[in-house]
Amino acid sequence: MLNIEDFATNKELFELLNSYHNNYLDAFFVVFQYLGKGYVAVTILAFLWFYKREYFTPLLGSSIVSALIVISLKYIISAPRPASMLNNVRLLEPLYRYSFPSGDVAVASLILLFFFKKVGYVSRSFLVVYWLMISYGRIYLGVHFPLDIFGGFFASYISIIMVNLWSNFRPKNINVKN
Repeated sequence: MLNIEDFATNKELFELLNSYHNNYLDAFFVVFQYLGKGYVAVTILAFLWFYKREYFTPLLGSSIVSALIVISLKYIISAPRPASMLNNVRLLEPLYRYSFPSGDVAVASLILLFFFKKVGYVSRSFLVVYWLMISYGRIYLGVHFPLDIFGGFFASYISIIMVNLWSNFRPKNINVKN
């Protein structure tokens, strides 16, 4: 089977980004990684249900499509994680299989892409920093190659496009007056 992770640039960039560690960053990224998990999207969805209901359905749809894309690709491609392919990986989260694409980055990308044009400039900056930290954190923890980061972003981007297309083409409520 073809290993999509096995090319020099992907491995060299991983090794560069994974090479610098210290105890403070280790502790930070081990905790910060939880902000990329799926329950963050569920928490945001719950908030939207109560306070911004017009955003709830598009984000829910995008979350479902993104999850289906990520899970399908993980099992179809079955890419090994960096610790399965490389020596001297600083691995802070013991994962070895199903690397491509990154599900955590897909969650962070979904939040970034969905809210980017809906919030002000300061909030946009926080969204970008959040996405960058989740993305870098996956490499720092030793569990994803740079290609996996792009894959997670792409999965969320495609899911938002698909849901937007679906919402533009579905029949609108038609009020008929007698």
